[in-house]
Amino acid sequence: MVIHPVLLIAIPLLFAFLMPLLKRAKAVTIIILLFNTLLAILMFHNVYNNGPLYEIIAFSPPIGIYLYVDNIAALLAVMINLLAFINFLSVEKVEIKFAMLYLLAVASSTGIVITGDIFNMFVFFEIAAVSSYALVAWKRDKEALEGAIKYMVLGSIASVLMLVGIAFLYSEFRSLNIYDIMNRMDEGSVLILLSFAFLLTGIGVEAEIFPLNGWVPDAYQGAAGSIASLLSFGPSKAGIYAIARLLMIFSWQQSYDLALSVGIMTLLIGELAAFRQENVKRMLAYSSIGQMGLILISLSMLDSTDYAIIAFFFLLVSHAASKGALFLLSERKGFGSNASKYAGIVSVMSLIGMPPMAGFWGKWYIIMGAMQMEAWWIIAAIVFSSVVEAAYFARYLSTTMQEEEHASIIAAYPPAIMATLTLLLGILPFIYKIATIGGVING
Repeated sequence: MVIHPVLLIAIPLLFAFLMPLLKRAKAVTIIILLFNTLLAILMFHNVYNNGPLYEIIAFSPPIGIYLYVDNIAALLAVMINLLAFINFLSVEKVEIKFAMLYLLAVASSTGIVITGDIFNMFVFFEIAAVSSYALVAWKRDKEALEGAIKYMVLGSIASVLMLVGIAFLYSEFRSLNIYDIMNRMDEGSVLILLSFAFLLTGIGVEAEIFPLNGWVPDAYQGAAGSIASLLSFGPSKAGIYAIARLLMIFSWQQSYDLALSVGIMTLLIGELAAFRQENVKRMLAYSSIGQMGLILISLSMLDSTDYAIIAFFFLLVSHAASKGALFLLSERKGFGSNASKYAGIVSVMSLIGMPPMAGFWGKWYIIMGAMQMEAWWIIAAIVFSSVVEAAYFARYLSTTMQEEEHASIIAAYPPAIMATLTLLLGILPFIYKIATIGGVING
């Protein structure tokens, strides 16, 4: 059974625009998200067994719209849609406009992951950004509006930079197809170097990398827990995967060196800033910045070690599921139920890198790769950041375990399900087979 990748984008987009004509917004959205998740799982099964899947819309490449799905892209599509479905179950009161924006954010995040056309990637980034601005501001209080405005200002600048970078790239190659450009890329001319700089800066805002992440703490603090959760596993993860695609196109040693330097700075600054925070959401936001730095470090090692892609996958899934769970829990003073305590402890263990969570394997493989490269300073940075991380998360758990706040069953179980994903992905042996070289590198 062949699954057309375009359905993962078209179905939620269609129902987002039809939502005002429908009743029971929450029920319809849950059905669409569940259907999309099942489609994504079937698509991954197809790709895993039969090789990469591509779809051409309108004209043949490099002119027409081109969707390309390899192992890693298919897994990320599953992750985004599955976590979006679980997360939406925790939303108790759903308005039609909220459901529309949520579906737009999910569809666009999926589109960023599976597109093979760099201009369409820009279009999906724009849809994700606009829907995210509105969702962050949804609470309509001072913190929410301030966070949304900061996000919108930086996001608008990022959009302009991305568009300029794409224009430079098109002027050089007369193509927007990622794989066509990648196969024709030679030594960098001035235009190509400028294109890389503009694209990295623009995408880096959404990917939360230093120093482009000034919007992150305020946006996450102001957003509702379910929206902060969505941002943590949706647009931000699509953004960091877009940087992986960028490194595929501009596969120069200088590009990887720059990614490594930025990744180290993002990791250390994010973790040290998180350690100083008193507000739980701001702590989790800065922690997310640090984790994105760690993921960027794994990407910077793609050309040097086979461990990099495996580390990238585990770190991405661990952060998406664990932070998704913790942001859902962040609306409460403490963990009143066993399900909440379980979700909090498992999520923290995965982020710190305790076995057998998915986060442990992410840090293990990135350290193995650094040892293979004899890059001891990378290991030192990871160990130091992990100690800092363990310190502030220990403080977080000690506080939340003492406070009790009872939540409804609807709100209690989605974080526990998300946390369970990190546990399952850490212990199931088949994951080592599917997270092999061939996703980002050879796709």
